[in-house]
Amino acid sequence: MKKGLLLLFCLVLALSMSACSNDNQGASGTEKNGEVQLKMWAHQGQPKEVDFYKKRIEEFNKTHKGKIHVKLDIIPSGAGHAYEDKINAAATSNGLPDVLDMDGPFVGNYAATGILAPIDDYVAKKDKQDFAKSIIQQGTYDGKLYALGAMESSIVVFYNKKLLKEAGIQAPESLDKAWTWDQFMDVSKKLTKNNVRGLTMHMDNGVGEWLTYMGSVFVWSNGGLLLNEDRTKADGYVNGPKSVEAMNYVKDLFKSKVVSVSNGPTDFEEGKAAMMLGGVWLIPGFEEYKNLDWGMTYFPYSKKKTSPSGSWAFGVSSQSKQPKEAAEVVKWMSNKDSVVEISKITGMPPARESAFKELPEYDKLPKKVIKDQVLNTAKARPATPAYPVLTAKFAEAFQAAALGQDVKKELDKAAKDTDRELERFKK
Repeated sequence: MKKGLLLLFCLVLALSMSACSNDNQGASGTEKNGEVQLKMWAHQGQPKEVDFYKKRIEEFNKTHKGKIHVKLDIIPSGAGHAYEDKINAAATSNGLPDVLDMDGPFVGNYAATGILAPIDDYVAKKDKQDFAKSIIQQGTYDGKLYALGAMESSIVVFYNKKLLKEAGIQAPESLDKAWTWDQFMDVSKKLTKNNVRGLTMHMDNGVGEWLTYMGSVFVWSNGGLLLNEDRTKADGYVNGPKSVEAMNYVKDLFKSKVVSVSNGPTDFEEGKAAMMLGGVWLIPGFEEYKNLDWGMTYFPYSKKKTSPSGSWAFGVSSQSKQPKEAAEVVKWMSNKDSVVEISKITGMPPARESAFKELPEYDKLPKKVIKDQVLNTAKARPATPAYPVLTAKFAEAFQAAALGQDVKKELDKAAKDTDRELERFKK
């Protein structure tokens, strides 16, 4: 009798442990009283951004009550690529959620490695056309759409109005009058005086994604590429003549001492730099500097006007058993209401053209600069499974240019290492 009770106890315990284990798994896609139960991961960004995720999912659950319910988990980002590491670990243990958000440049890697499922069948053509072209570029891999974003980003030239006025310099106020590289170099030199640099490029951010996000634009603007058109080869492209020429221009900026590798994080705000190549997410912080009278103008160009783009996006896990319902969550988090709301909360530009109509501040300077770039010159970083290697090596090459080192030599290294990684994904 005791042996029978013991066996019964062990069976109950085993079933209980199994249930707990399943509850901690990722994608659920199960039904409860006819309601599809989904799980979603979002990275732990700024508090206001996290609050937005929570609020919008609560509203989704209310709107879809009885049909779809989403359980949202905010995943700590940690240092480096901790969030991305968690996604990769979950993929190998069948622990992915139904919906996840991801940094835009990683879409290609996740699509190629089978982490994401394509969502073309669930997104109407008319709806896709409302997104900035760069957002669709960012979310597309091998001809298929895998992710949609709610917000965009951009880098502009911030400038100190007082210092430019004293130097007799008028910053361009329309895209067609944006500074060329030569003009930008000339202006930067004129503004470098009396212990004030003409420019800061936030080299204090270290050798990381920032340098690729900003630096790749110099290559594209000069007619170069990081990879060939079908993104299967780096040699001859990231280290091609036009790319080398672009990085030598960056090298000349530092050699001319208009910008420093050892800049402080707030040199522009403190008046130690007259201009700054900086992300638009820095704008809210300007309020802390009461003496700063700032303006913004367009990213300088060589042969073609180009600007950085990219932000976090939402996609459907390949492990979801209910991809149609999961895609509804992706569309909800990137619909017009979501896009307008997150733009108001974070100050980031919206990912949809129609959303700009709800945000009149983008119709006039200074924010008109951001709108012009998002809708006309923004280019996404290449969606490739080799992106983690490409960005790391390109950032190292940019840093080498800033330090006055041999640009071609460093870009050759980037090409070699990227091509080696691309070989792993060839069919």
